[in-house]
Amino acid sequence: MNGLVWACRVFLWLIVYSVIGWLYESTLCSITQRKLVNRGFLNGPLCPVYGFGALTVIAVFHDKSPGIVELFLSSAVLTTALEYVTSYLLEKLFHTRWWDYSHYRFQLNGRICLAGFLAFGALSVVLMKWVHPFVSGLIDRLPQTWLIGVSAILFVILAADCIVTVASILKLNQKLEEIQSILDGFQEEAKIKLAEWKKDTNNKIVSSKEKMTHLKARLEVQLDDRRFPSERVRELLFRRKFQERRLLRAFPKMISTRYNDALQQLREKLQKKK
Repeated sequence: MNGLVWACRVFLWLIVYSVIGWLYESTLCSITQRKLVNRGFLNGPLCPVYGFGALTVIAVFHDKSPGIVELFLSSAVLTTALEYVTSYLLEKLFHTRWWDYSHYRFQLNGRICLAGFLAFGALSVVLMKWVHPFVSGLIDRLPQTWLIGVSAILFVILAADCIVTVASILKLNQKLEEIQSILDGFQEEAKIKLAEWKKDTNNKIVSSKEKMTHLKARLEVQLDDRRFPSERVRELLFRRKFQERRLLRAFPKMISTRYNDALQQLREKLQKKK
């Protein structure tokens, strides 16, 4: 029973700090984007990377009394490394980059940045000095039956949320793959037509600059007439589900490593729908 009680306590820590992380991320993104943003990978108000980051710091420093500088630097390294690994694994699993710091001055492969390093270090100091003693004390006061019952309910909800989210992402990737395949075929067809137009106009237009202007104008007319190369693409682009809208709004800088052209088309239609 003691092992189960301990596991339930740790699980509730994970939930609490994931919720706090969600509040922090959503507030920060809402301020920077000047609109309400639900900054969560899952449907529920949780950012698990913050929860696991907090558990990592707690596991390392729970029986130690480091100085603030040591705690700040050590925890910043730990949590930033966790963010990097999380970004890498999510990209490999879902072929998607959920966040990108490439536009930051000090960053590494777009996965982590100096601003995050400093923020995680500061948050970890606050966590260990003030927040965790308070949260741990509250959870320790729960009767064992309540502790186990609440943990079981939250675990089932979290598991269901994970299953729904992962299934939605896999379906989104299937949709993007189909759109990308059609777009690629259309682009190839456009290249062939462009080559044919070059050949047809080769003897009619002397100036190279005039020729390219003429070809570009003709091609733009064709592309405008067939902006979406098939009814199937129109259907896929306009048929957006709640999960797709939620993820695209939560991660506006999300990049697909395989189907990014299709993803950008989907994002543009979502923005026009607003």
